[in-house]
Amino acid sequence: MSKTRYLMILIAVAVLSGCTTTKVEKWESVPERVVDYAYVKPDADFSNYRRLYPEPFEIYYPEEIGDPDPDDIERIREIFREAFLTAIGDDYEIVRESGPDVLKVRASLVDLRTNDTVGTVNVGRRLAGIVNAGHLTFLMEMIDSRSGETLARAADEEKPGSLGATDDDWAAVQVAAERWAGLFRNFLDNYLGKP
Repeated sequence: MSKTRYLMILIAVAVLSGCTTTKVEKWESVPERVVDYAYVKPDADFSNYRRLYPEPFEIYYPEEIGDPDPDDIERIREIFREAFLTAIGDDYEIVRESGPDVLKVRASLVDLRTNDTVGTVNVGRRLAGIVNAGHLTFLMEMIDSRSGETLARAADEEKPGSLGATDDDWAAVQVAAERWAGLFRNFLDNYLGKP
């Protein structure tokens, strides 16, 4: 994550922390889940959604490791992009605008394998209880594109080698991306409305 983006997140957190209204959201743990964490709003109905609006893929890493190689970051994004597009195929339309049948999808990768504390990576309060030091965690949120309401959150941990260090590590990233893409495709097939 760039330093400018990190600064913008810190400013947003500072502004939001000055708010006096507290909003309590209810979440239910998904029974028999196939990922480490899966939570859904009790009244969430995914059957109305038929199209997907992906947000840019975010990658978080500890500050103390310095800025990773931009080519490595782009390679990770490309691996995940291709894995998810392959899993989705032509069965679900990808769009770039909100609509009543559009589900916004936010995906993030948090790399804390070289870190012993979550505190040095600003993933926000909503995710701080999900990511763990020493792990690579993939996070996904499903959001109503019109209201901005988050309907579901899921997270899963993997432990491939250091990203980009060797060819074997890149193969591990590929395997992890394909696994998570397959799980996402299963979610779409099970819960989204069909055209």
